[in-house]
Amino acid sequence: MRFTTKIARLAASSLALVALAACSATSGGTAGAAAATPAQPFDVASVTITPMTGANLCRDLGGQGAAPTVTIRHTAVAGVPIRLHLQDKLSDGSTYNHRNTRVASDGSGTTVVNYAFLPPCNTTGGRLNSHYQLTVEAGGNAETVTWARFNSSSRTIQ
Repeated sequence: MRFTTKIARLAASSLALVALAACSATSGGTAGAAAATPAQPFDVASVTITPMTGANLCRDLGGQGAAPTVTIRHTAVAGVPIRLHLQDKLSDGSTYNHRNTRVASDGSGTTVVNYAFLPPCNTTGGRLNSHYQLTVEAGGNAETVTWARFNSSSRTIQ
C-alpha cells in the first residue's frame, strides 16, 4: 500500500506542475494579445453571374450545359474559403440542388469562378417552372442572387 501511496502523491505533484506551467505560459503578454486580436473581416461586396442562355441548358433542352461565370467582389484578402451553391427553386416549393463548389478568395478583391454546376434541365413541360438561384457564402455571410427563371411550358428563359 505504501508503494501505491507514493505513486499517487507523485502523480498529484506532476499534475500540479503541468497545471502551473500551463497557467504561466498563457498569462504572458504575447499569448494573451494574440488571442484578443480579431481576424480581419471578410465582406462580399457583390456577386454577379453571366445571364443564362440556351447554351447553359442541358442537352435534353437543346443546350450544351455551358458553365456560367461568377464574379465575386470582396475584401482584398487571399485564401478565404468561398462556397458557391446553385439551386432550382421549383414552383411547387421543392428545391433541386445543382451541386456546389469551394474556392479560395483572390487577394485582388475579385474572384472569378467557372464551375460546371449541373445544367438547368427542367423538362416538366409546364407542370413546374424553375427559379435558379446562386448562393455565395464567405466570411460568415451569405448572398443569394437570381440566375434566371425558366418556363418549362414554353421552354423560355426569363
